[in-house]
Amino acid sequence: MMRDGTTAAQRLAIQKLIRAKSDREIARLLRKSHRLLNLHCRRRSGVSHSERWTDYELRLVGRIRDEELAKLLRRTPGAVAAKRESLDIPIFSPQRIRWSSREIELLGKRPDAVVARMLSRTRYAVQLKRHSLNIPQCWENRRAWMPSEDALLGTMRDAELARKLKRSVLSVRSRRNDNTSIRFNRTPKRWAASELRLLGRSPDAEIARRSGRFLASVRNKRIQLGIARFVPTS
Repeated sequence: MMRDGTTAAQRLAIQKLIRAKSDREIARLLRKSHRLLNLHCRRRSGVSHSERWTDYELRLVGRIRDEELAKLLRRTPGAVAAKRESLDIPIFSPQRIRWSSREIELLGKRPDAVVARMLSRTRYAVQLKRHSLNIPQCWENRRAWMPSEDALLGTMRDAELARKLKRSVLSVRSRRNDNTSIRFNRTPKRWAASELRLLGRSPDAEIARRSGRFLASVRNKRIQLGIARFVPTS
């Protein structure tokens, strides 16, 4: 029995009740201001609600960089680093965490972002490991290439084949570069007669804008034909 007439079990129950409530709720029950109550040293666990670490947060310590975890948990990088050091957890390093055979089997089976979330790793770490093993990237909703389509690679221009196969030009070009030794030399755009008539009659910059060419290309073509630079009349 305590001096105030309460037993040890009752005081323990009261302490548990206090720990379960926030400062604002206790202030309302005691009819004191929330700010004034925070100035007093209450008999709780000794740490505020914002300083407490949940089991989920503790499992993330050391799995990603302190700065990234701080943003995720809305804590300061210093608080994350201090918590990690207090638990004797080494600083995160992609090369330090070994890859298991089960984790490696997931590479290329799903997009890198999905694998990163499944393994609690960064997307950069997943991408770096996949590249080191020469595993192609997985794209969502990606249509697989058929052998009949592969046979057409390099037989025509990428843009023409892309229209025929209903694929993007980038997809066709990447597939051709990765699976064949065929390379196309980019031919310069031919000059139309109407474009040639503009040389020397308008500023080179204006001709470049109207024809969709580089300014250097217009200037070189004009010099090649021996046409003087356009000079505006006053």
